[in-house]
Amino acid sequence: MRVIGRWGGLYLLLLAALSVLGYVNQSSNQAIARLEQTRAELEDRVLELTLRHYQSASALALREWAKNNGFVPMSLAQWAEEGQ
Repeated sequence: MRVIGRWGGLYLLLLAALSVLGYVNQSSNQAIARLEQTRAELEDRVLELTLRHYQSASALALREWAKNNGFVPMSLAQWAEEGQ
């Protein structure tokens, strides 16, 4: 009977340790899933911002900005000669 008690105690101890290990594992898996979701959202945001950057820095966008702010293309500018 004493042998059964020792092995039973060891069995319960190992069962408790395995339960704790499983709980920690599940918590880690959930944290990793949240991090992967956040990473995917941030990658989408980076893509969106990169596209916006290239659209706002394109030649046509810069030309429109210059036109709206009173800049005149060099080909249309009136050049004054020096000394006048």
